[in-house]
Amino acid sequence: MTSLHSSQEEILVVGGGIIGATISLALSRRGASVRILERAEPGGLATHAAAGILGPMNETDRPGPFLDLMRQSLALYPEFVASLVEETGLSPDLALDGILQVAPTPADRAELERRHLWQRAIDPEVAFLDGPAARELEPALTGPLDSALWYPKEGHVFAPRLIKALFGALTRRGVVVEQGVEVVRVRPEPSGTLAVLDNTGRIRNARAVVLAAGAALSAIGIPGPPVRIHPVNGQILAVRSPGSFYRRVVFYPPHGYFVPKRDGTVVIGATEERIGGRTRVTPAGLLEFLSPLAGFAPGLLSLPLHHTWSGLRPCSDDALPVLGPLPDCPNLFVAGGHYRNGILLAPVTGEILAEMIMGQDSPLASLAEPFSPARFMKDSGQPHQK
Repeated sequence: MTSLHSSQEEILVVGGGIIGATISLALSRRGASVRILERAEPGGLATHAAAGILGPMNETDRPGPFLDLMRQSLALYPEFVASLVEETGLSPDLALDGILQVAPTPADRAELERRHLWQRAIDPEVAFLDGPAARELEPALTGPLDSALWYPKEGHVFAPRLIKALFGALTRRGVVVEQGVEVVRVRPEPSGTLAVLDNTGRIRNARAVVLAAGAALSAIGIPGPPVRIHPVNGQILAVRSPGSFYRRVVFYPPHGYFVPKRDGTVVIGATEERIGGRTRVTPAGLLEFLSPLAGFAPGLLSLPLHHTWSGLRPCSDDALPVLGPLPDCPNLFVAGGHYRNGILLAPVTGEILAEMIMGQDSPLASLAEPFSPARFMKDSGQPHQK
């Protein structure tokens, strides 16, 4: 069959969520011709469901490559957002006002002390606070509170506005976005290009392909063993807050978090449910992260409900990202498995994948090595630990 898009200079990005969009923008800024293939709505099931938290220290229980990758991405965020604002005039409401991780009771204190011991060696600004000091930073903490960890460099971004700004920049650059395209297979051609087949039988040719399809990535046929990505449903809600009473992102492990947004809402989440490719919102799921708030932030439970929603987080077999080319197909790249951290990891993923695809030397390349798809191939050794 003759390809409908035969330009060997074109790079196809499969998936129009935060990861696919950021990679596409990074490629376009390097002069590449890029086309995005999206099976549903740009923004994806994970991006629109995201609370937009930018908190590397909360996502790991030890130092290592995963923390290094997240911290590097957080360091890229101010410039990443500033470039989007300059290019589109759209602000994603980046707020690096700090994050609190709280211990509501004395029984929870030991875990915070353990975390503080190794985290302060990485960032001396990480502080251990008593209850009154934590309340000064977040007045919503009106109930009993033993202690907290304070991460002053972390924060959040408004995910829907971020994806809007990204697609505004892509549109200005002439990046084509094809919606309603469900890619089912990618196969190497004798010419060295890749053929991308969709569910209608249409074929597109490309010199390189990036699989950034989120929770749907595993369903795409590729050369060799599949890269397994599992969908994890996350339920979440938002309440409407008066004025600016709520100030900080607050984590209350293991139950959840709340995130005050600049539009006057407070996002509260989230569940983690392995129920296949379905999304759902249930009373039981909402109670899972709402009930603990009655103890230390009861005011949140009396605020007007704004809305509820859910989305699918893409989780790999070892719950770590999958970044880079397939070992046996060097022009087929995977950017998936970002799980709870797609928003946080978007800037560093975009830079790393764009530099790999364009064949550029990158100071970030070493950060991606532990997350290569090769770790899942036969005889590749044990998965890396989170």
